[in-house]
Amino acid sequence: MATVLVTGGTGHLGRDVVARLKPSHHVRVLARSPGSDPDVEWIRGDLATGEGITAAVSGSQVIVHAATLSPAARRGFLLPVDFWRSPPEVDVDGTRRLLAAAVHTGVTHFAYVSIVGVDRARIPYMRVKHTAEELVRAGQVPWSILRATQFHWLTDRMLGKAARLPVVPLPTDLRTQPADSRDFADYLARRVVEGPGGQCVDFGGPEVLTLGELLATWQQIRGRQRRLLRVPVPSAVERAARDLTCPDGNRGTITWAEWLRTHPPE
Repeated sequence: MATVLVTGGTGHLGRDVVARLKPSHHVRVLARSPGSDPDVEWIRGDLATGEGITAAVSGSQVIVHAATLSPAARRGFLLPVDFWRSPPEVDVDGTRRLLAAAVHTGVTHFAYVSIVGVDRARIPYMRVKHTAEELVRAGQVPWSILRATQFHWLTDRMLGKAARLPVVPLPTDLRTQPADSRDFADYLARRVVEGPGGQCVDFGGPEVLTLGELLATWQQIRGRQRRLLRVPVPSAVERAARDLTCPDGNRGTITWAEWLRTHPPE
């Protein structure tokens, strides 16, 4: 039974990945606050400081690097600083440390979780993720890079934060393709079994929807009606939004409405 190290194993995607790998792999999770699942080997550590990395990588055949640091995702909304800088400590420095340890311990597959359109976006967080991709490509460990569109849980969080306002400003015509992290975890788990795949086919949700359609469905199911202020956007922004979708890529099966009906608000 191969040992798979999962970073970010306590997050939304990480928990789904761990659940899918446990039946057929020995799963090890590096976390600042280890969990209590007895079927997982927990190692206390921190990618930002390097603590625990050597112990976590030693003896692992595969690394699934799902950890990331997005302040905007954590808070559920953007601030002006997010358009100027994104912290690199986890995504860049942590990836570099993991790759260095992987070379020394003989890891045979480094699977990196990234974002659809990351090579074309200008937002600092996306640029940080793309820098991490470049480190993986240039490394000495056989690799896979798996990009996904925005997950349902993050869309729900951001709309929930926006709905605290009396009026919700929204560029309603922008297109998006939210995916379920469980669907993507299935895709990732298959890649772990199949081995390094290089730049893998992008993964997105089953529907390409406008932000206006997303909000309408969210309001109906969540029962939180708010006045909508439609915000026009330049054509360049519309093109940038399309780059974050992958209508011709691999698609999940769980729709936005289905996810909302089965998940209570945070």
